[in-house]
Amino acid sequence: MAEAHAKGDGLRVIKAAGEMSRPMRLPIPNGLLPKDSNHLYITVADGSNHSYKIACTPNGWKEITLGRGWQRFYHEYKLHPSNILLFKHKGRDDFSVRIFQSPGVERTYDTTGDDSGDETPPQAPRKRTTTTETPRRRMGCINVPRSSAAAEVEQTFQSEHPFFIMHITKRLLGIHFLPNVPHLGDDVNDDAIVNLRAGEISVQAVYGRYVGKRRRNCGSISQGWGDFLRKCNITVPKLAVFEISRTQPEVELLVQFVDFE
Repeated sequence: MAEAHAKGDGLRVIKAAGEMSRPMRLPIPNGLLPKDSNHLYITVADGSNHSYKIACTPNGWKEITLGRGWQRFYHEYKLHPSNILLFKHKGRDDFSVRIFQSPGVERTYDTTGDDSGDETPPQAPRKRTTTTETPRRRMGCINVPRSSAAAEVEQTFQSEHPFFIMHITKRLLGIHFLPNVPHLGDDVNDDAIVNLRAGEISVQAVYGRYVGKRRRNCGSISQGWGDFLRKCNITVPKLAVFEISRTQPEVELLVQFVDFE
């Protein structure tokens, strides 16, 4: 059984995970998603910032069915049919998800993402003891690709490091910094030296994290970014894959440029 609630800050849907082999249907109005959208992105509030692209199709006007990508999400988070999922619409095609083992008992991950400090779960949450943990290393793609080309790279790119994908557009080729870079890790300072490396080319740049609550998980790369593009002879728009190969003692990003149509 599913429940949908329209809160002042966005639609929320409460739904049991059900069997992995059965379609996942959500009571989400078609008009909530961007026009002609055939997918959505879901991110679990565990601090990893790993988003999953999941295909969706309309079921009438007030329901959608999740398709390709749902089973991968189900498997990787080791869901059980009795688990309860709380979907929260974050805007456009973005949803955050919280996973409950049973009513009121949430999974033991750190809610350090956008849902930190959000309203209490559907029932009384369990008490947690405060422990000091070392920063966890995120894996997979840590940002949400915003095009089919970038999403295809996200699905096929293999790396032992966490990575993110950026569109190096014509506009970005004309400025000296790279904006909206996802924060590089819990152990990375708000202002940090970054070594950009592409093959034999290596350029030192500076990462600066945005200030303010709304943009605390992003920053920009400057003071060397333009020089890096010139040395790599990037003169036309590309997709760029940034692998975070290390964060200490300095950040190193391994960069690959990919053509796209």
